[in-house]
Amino acid sequence: MTQRFTPPEVKGWCPGLFAPMQAKDGWLVRVRPPLGRITVAQAVFLAQIAEREGNGLICLTNRASLQLRGFSHNNALRFPELAVLAGLGMANPEHEKRLALLVSPLTGGDRSCAPDTLECAAALRMALCHADNLSVLPDKFGFAVDGGGLFTVGLLKADITLQANGAGLWSVVCGNQKSKAAPIQTIVELAVKLAAAFTAIPEGKRPARYPATGKMLFQAIHQPYYPAEVTSAAVPDPALLAGSIGAALYALNAPLGILTSTMLRSCAHHARNGDGILRLTPWHSLILHGMPYAPHVADMVDTSTNPILRVSACMGNAGCAQAEGATQALAKTLAHSLGAGESLHVSGCSKGCAHPAKASWTVVAAQNGYGLIHNGTTSGPVMRFFPDDTAVEDYFIGTKPQERIMNGRV
Repeated sequence: MTQRFTPPEVKGWCPGLFAPMQAKDGWLVRVRPPLGRITVAQAVFLAQIAEREGNGLICLTNRASLQLRGFSHNNALRFPELAVLAGLGMANPEHEKRLALLVSPLTGGDRSCAPDTLECAAALRMALCHADNLSVLPDKFGFAVDGGGLFTVGLLKADITLQANGAGLWSVVCGNQKSKAAPIQTIVELAVKLAAAFTAIPEGKRPARYPATGKMLFQAIHQPYYPAEVTSAAVPDPALLAGSIGAALYALNAPLGILTSTMLRSCAHHARNGDGILRLTPWHSLILHGMPYAPHVADMVDTSTNPILRVSACMGNAGCAQAEGATQALAKTLAHSLGAGESLHVSGCSKGCAHPAKASWTVVAAQNGYGLIHNGTTSGPVMRFFPDDTAVEDYFIGTKPQERIMNGRV
């Protein structure tokens, strides 16, 4: 039997506050909380809206955004007004569109994170709001402010990243190149100039996907540049994704990035006993700070040894019309068969939205089964093909990791 991976529809845009997207389970809406954090009141608001207007499911994305699912079209169109009133978005759609901004999630709670990270993020956010010429940037073009610390410098991925460089200085990283260190305002201005230069490139390829673009942009604005250090880690150590991760810092991980309204409301209840802030990460964790105890939320991961922390999966055919097969239940079952240090990605199609990077094992749904890829992405060579998800489960459960590597090719 020949495997068939249906070419997915690449939309080239992401849903935003003013641009809901239709999915198989209804319309989904997205909020990008300012500086990657929400208050207790905002968390309760989102839980209530998810229950009342949607299907109660909330996705914590790899851009540290929140997606509420299962809305009717009318409810999706009404949502932006409610979100803006709750402080979860900008009233100006053009401003909102430009604020795809990741910020080190532990800033303010991690003493080893650059103390001026929030200052830098606020300055960049303000500059982006006023840069009307950046409205033509692709919807997926993103920025990051990386203060390092427990989540080490280089873990945040974006097209243009402002990285802490010690003693109040910062650098801009764009693709595989970086600027010399300079004060915040200088670096913010440089980041905006690089983004503007990108808009002038016909059909330009984003630096996050094509690192060589960075050199081209630095040259376009006549700025000196140097090779950027590249971290090989795609995600942090699992010890930072669940449980106690520092002084009064606690991470609660949403398995496969899926929260229910009940889970979010419970997180908000615990946050009331701390500093009242829920910090979002691009690794499916919410971080709470300041509680005198370790919080526990039903169905969320609070121990760093749980293998689900090394697993990625999209919604599959339960929520996406492009998906060829189920993913969520399969991913949770296969997680328990992973070897030490191994990672897994289960994708409903060859697009690989949940985890574009390599994984130890990638399982991709096709029209007539599932393909298995070793140490690759969804576009890698298939080493074995299975007729259904049960056959995949039997293979993982019945073989050891080394046997899968040695005997997997058919």
